[in-house]
Amino acid sequence: MSIGEVKAALGEAHRLLDQGRTTIEGVGTALDEVSALVLATLHDSQRSEAAQARKAIADAIREVKLVLRAAVAAQENGDAYRKVLG
Repeated sequence: MSIGEVKAALGEAHRLLDQGRTTIEGVGTALDEVSALVLATLHDSQRSEAAQARKAIADAIREVKLVLRAAVAAQENGDAYRKVLG
């Protein structure tokens, strides 16, 4: 693989990560809306199912943030490597 091909592949990866980030951001937005409704519905419930639902929502929100952070890091690292290549 030539340097030009590596740079092109890194550019394509950056573009695909942008698309992925857009999708995950949409998931995060939908999750925020749903979690607000669920948490409002469960606000007074002491049932174990309610506690499990609250934990699942918190876990899902955390995972969305982690995926977005990982995508940004991958883009930054790919860009840095592409700059090193010239």
